[in-house]
Amino acid sequence: MATIREKGPAQWHVQVRRKGWPTKSKTLRTKKEAEIWARDVENSMDRGIFVDRTPSEKETLKQVLERYMLEVTDKRPGQASRDAERARFERFIRDEPDLCAHAMAHLQPEHFMEYRDRRLTETAQRGKPGGRGQYKVVEFTPKLRKDGTARANAAKPKAPPKPPSTIKPGTVKKELMHLKSAIDHSRRRLGLVVNPVNATDVKRPTVNDERDVRLEPHEIERLLEECRAARNPWLAPIVESAFEIGARRGSLLRIEWRDIDLKQRTITLRAVKNSRSPDKILNVAVGLSPRAIEILEALPRTEDEPKVFPITENALDGAFDRARTRAGVEHFNFHDTRHELASRLIEAGWSDSEVMAQTGHRDPKSLRRYINLRKAHLADKLAALPPRDTRPEVAKDEAA
Repeated sequence: MATIREKGPAQWHVQVRRKGWPTKSKTLRTKKEAEIWARDVENSMDRGIFVDRTPSEKETLKQVLERYMLEVTDKRPGQASRDAERARFERFIRDEPDLCAHAMAHLQPEHFMEYRDRRLTETAQRGKPGGRGQYKVVEFTPKLRKDGTARANAAKPKAPPKPPSTIKPGTVKKELMHLKSAIDHSRRRLGLVVNPVNATDVKRPTVNDERDVRLEPHEIERLLEECRAARNPWLAPIVESAFEIGARRGSLLRIEWRDIDLKQRTITLRAVKNSRSPDKILNVAVGLSPRAIEILEALPRTEDEPKVFPITENALDGAFDRARTRAGVEHFNFHDTRHELASRLIEAGWSDSEVMAQTGHRDPKSLRRYINLRKAHLADKLAALPPRDTRPEVAKDEAA
């Protein structure tokens, strides 16, 4: 039987004792609320399903996110992933103070459903409010020479900034997934029965981000020619290596000479993307094609430079963007080189297991997103089938 006593105005203290359970107590505003709470606790203890919600009633969503950033985000192996995830949580804490002020025990799926629907109607912003990355309208004023004439390199106004667009469904989906992971991290400690951001109750926005971009052989060659003509000498080797190896941009930029084994014709990609265990460093060894070996052997090598491609990410992005514009393939992203190789390998008759070993995929479902077969390839496979003999007399002879 619970013990209920009045401590003062609007203060009713209730205490529940059950054998095999720790003593639980709470102070409520009315005697009726104390009786209801006591019955709920006693019934849960009798059925063996009691969960102490006291920690979740004291800790807010903001505290849970800050704890997750300290215990998980800051310990991720990749600096880029740490910065991206921390920026996402910091934006949420900054822009959603009301939602972050809720105690974890009081959060319901409806809170995040409202956040999801509202977020999809908001316009995208770059950086912090008032920062350099925000959209600004600046009137163009050409610089003049001493004689009053406009300078040749400043005579044309810059292109106006792109107008802000609404938040993409993929962005909102990632935000909900990160929130779910952060709450799952503290769910057992807080005694939460259900994660309020679970995918069953809070439906994720529909995202159609599959890319079906294949370049024709002459388009690939034109792109590589523009890369060779670029002022940056590292652009052509790294782009052609991407077509031959199928690695991600970050993996290619991290390659060091010690990772290359020309005798075994393999290369070790270090700290590759690891969605299953993002807190662990994953190294993957993949094969090198004859053309990839030629590219690597032709590269200059110095003792004071361990990296194979000593080019920064920003320099690579800018140089590649200019090269693809000159080649007339603005729709082709650097990451599409990975799609191109995976598709070529499947068309060449490789099995899914062989392609996954080369691309580093660990899930066939993820691999299928990278495979874009050409329609002509399907027609060629059909043409290679032996013809069916549909003559009636042949069918009768075979039956006899």
